[in-house]
Amino acid sequence: MSPLLVKASRPCVSWLCALVLATLLSSCQFLARRETIKIGIDRITHIAAGQSVQLSAYQEFRLPSKCGVPNAASTDLQSEPVVARWSVSDNTLAKINDQGTLVALKPGKMTVKSVWKNYEAEASIEIVKDLPGGFLPKLTSQGTNCKPHVIDLDLTAEHTLRFYLNFADKQCQDVIFEKPAPQQQFPWTFEIQGGTLELREAHGQIVNGDLHLGAGQISFTVWSNGGSAYPLSLANKTVLLTGDSMAEGIGWSMKKKVEDAGGHIIVQPVYSSTTVQWQDEGRIREYIERFNPDIIFVALGSNEIFVTDLEARAKAVRGISADIGSRPAYWIGPPSWKPDKGIVRVIEENFKEGHFYNSNSLVVPRRKDGAHPTVEGYKIWTELIWTWYARIG
Repeated sequence: MSPLLVKASRPCVSWLCALVLATLLSSCQFLARRETIKIGIDRITHIAAGQSVQLSAYQEFRLPSKCGVPNAASTDLQSEPVVARWSVSDNTLAKINDQGTLVALKPGKMTVKSVWKNYEAEASIEIVKDLPGGFLPKLTSQGTNCKPHVIDLDLTAEHTLRFYLNFADKQCQDVIFEKPAPQQQFPWTFEIQGGTLELREAHGQIVNGDLHLGAGQISFTVWSNGGSAYPLSLANKTVLLTGDSMAEGIGWSMKKKVEDAGGHIIVQPVYSSTTVQWQDEGRIREYIERFNPDIIFVALGSNEIFVTDLEARAKAVRGISADIGSRPAYWIGPPSWKPDKGIVRVIEENFKEGHFYNSNSLVVPRRKDGAHPTVEGYKIWTELIWTWYARIG
């Protein structure tokens, strides 16, 4: 190669080296930005059968260094959306397409999986029969740049409230909260670091509330887990508790609970009565006309735990349910002291779906007859019934 050609190539080589170096630096920074820790799913916990929702996945990553130079923010996680592949654990309960659109088919619990590169994430979703708004949780924010990402609410059996809110922007500090729940009606207000948490109302396990952070506010509707129940509001409501002699015992303890919730209770037992007698005599229709209750509890079936003519009982239960119509109604099953011959199953299958309290496993002190609970036994039983009702009512 001639000296002339060598001279001409030197600037070219320098330019090429600079280009290669810039490319390497850029690649180094790019790789640092993409040091993925994990992927996650913007969580949906509950959805109603027949509804659909668009799911999305995100990656969490950190900036540990820039080509070996320590980064002061190396512990800060960041997140951004990713395009994932989707699947569900049970195709009979739900289906999902390549874009992450989930369609709920029927009630049940299933798992959604997202896959991105070598990373996987799973989320459990429960499909329920009815749900206001189609799916939960619902999160909205105003006056703040903190975008809520994941929310959890839990009321334990010990009546401890646990709250967790995670943000997509890791510059916003997660809110983690645990305190004893107040023994009072809503609203519940708690002071937290940097603001306040307010629970405004509850419908069973569905809770509405607001988180105030500085000048901003995050509103939420969320499904709450846990073994306890939120306070009911029965203001201006009339509750009818009726049935056989078991209704009278339950009424002793339920009276205070209804009144504490702002309602009025009427206890109307008919001793030694049965489902067939009630339907033949049109008794529930009579009580509805006389008392016009807003809510009905029926404690009936204890005098039939040994009967074998179950078809007649099934017909009677269906008739009572039809006479009640669209009013909120709840059937308290007999506290069987011996194995029943099928009446419990018959009531559960023929009354309003999900509105039957099965008392078969009840373990409480009983009177000398071995059947009726003692005063303390009725108190325990009523507490269980009330918690169940508050969680579904």
